Amino acid sequence: MTIYDLDGTLLSGSTFTPFLIFGARRLAPWRLLLLPVWVALMIGHKLGLIGRTALKHRGMRLMLGRPQPERLAEVARAFAEARVARLHPGARRAMEEDVREGRRVLIATAAYLLYAEHIARLLDVEEIIASHWALEGELQPNCYGPEKLARVRAWLAERGIAREDLHLRFVSDSFADAPLLDWADEGWFVTARAGTARRAGQRGWRPVDFTR
Repeated sequence: MTIYDLDGTLLSGSTFTPFLIFGARRLAPWRLLLLPVWVALMIGHKLGLIGRTALKHRGMRLMLGRPQPERLAEVARAFAEARVARLHPGARRAMEEDVREGRRVLIATAAYLLYAEHIARLLDVEEIIASHWALEGELQPNCYGPEKLARVRAWLAERGIAREDLHLRFVSDSFADAPLLDWADEGWFVTARAGTARRAGQRGWRPVDFTR
């Protein structure tokens, strides 16, 4: 089995802020004037003043408001269709090799399922673990860091798949994914930077450059 991160791994760059901008343009263009507030919130997160889950929830409310679910779903599909063009060439080849080897492929991402599931389908990946967006109710933890590992373990347990029966490869570009990179039989670290590749190698992960 191969598990891929999404942002920066399969696709170049992140997806969340681009999705906020893309959505605001289509749902309520005046909200683009609130971008400086979003930037301030991100700075607050970097300073430890706001958690990742709360940050993303506030970003959605700030930039997208309360759109009708059907309209939001339309925007999410359109965003996925535009964003999938940013697939790394090396990622495409790696996924094609997975198919040839008969490996089961899963995407595990902190991105919202709202749009990430459409990106996955466009990449011919049927199975995905992602963060969940809900306008009301209790905030769901962002699928990030240790939470991503917990979600993968739960996903396997729900399907009756024993860890010892798998040869698991996890592919990511983020040191925040260290729990899952260490848990996998093979940890592939995506980077085009020599210094970062050395750091990944020191952690026992295989550096790969998907930009080529």
